[in-house]
Amino acid sequence: MAKLHATSKITVKQLAQQTLQSLQAAADERVAAQSRVYFKSHEDVHFFGVSVPALRQIERALYQQVKGSWTAAEAIACCELLLKDNRHEARMFGILLLARFHKTYERALLGKCESWLSNNYCDNWALVDTLAPSVLAPLLRRFPDLLPQVAGWTQAENLWVRRSSVVALIPLARKGEHLDEAYANAERLFGYPEDLIHKAIGWLLREASRTDQPRLKAFLLQHGARIPRTALRYAIERFPEAERKQLLAQTR
Repeated sequence: MAKLHATSKITVKQLAQQTLQSLQAAADERVAAQSRVYFKSHEDVHFFGVSVPALRQIERALYQQVKGSWTAAEAIACCELLLKDNRHEARMFGILLLARFHKTYERALLGKCESWLSNNYCDNWALVDTLAPSVLAPLLRRFPDLLPQVAGWTQAENLWVRRSSVVALIPLARKGEHLDEAYANAERLFGYPEDLIHKAIGWLLREASRTDQPRLKAFLLQHGARIPRTALRYAIERFPEAERKQLLAQTR
């Protein structure tokens, strides 16, 4: 893996180029074939063929070249360059690198993330489920006044924007933070038909129950048959078996 002289500050374009070179050097078609198994046949996902542990190792090594010298703005610019590459590992690398700078995010990043999602630079569940918890959740924790803007994403035409509107709240809800917003966003998505939305709703509700299970039970009983069944099954996973069966029957 090439490395610039210690006195040189690596540029955004240089790190992006090094990233692609490193991923290409680690590429394995067998890994690429195995990776495709996790996506539906109609999903147009392209791979170098780099395993997740290898990808994280490459990211750690390259991050060391910019640690202490880059700002969040440079990480955002590098992430955007890599997101425009259509290969999954390049996009994932960009998100993982950006997550390193979460302590210095500025509120304008929310609009940038919305643009990436709506332009399908994060166009599968794996990318969304990395961007939303690793980048969006820390941003919302830093700037909670942005939560109403994310609530508006529940009405977006783009599937990935809508999924992010609930997955971004999962790390917060898991700790009992912003539960009002979590339940409200989940409810706003009940009417959408996509399985990926139903699973995301259920995931958020399940994590929201960690600190207040009675609230989840009351919410489920209140909305009953409006709740997609897949979402409901995910949501009640932490309840005892007998209570799960009862809730399934009471919400039909």
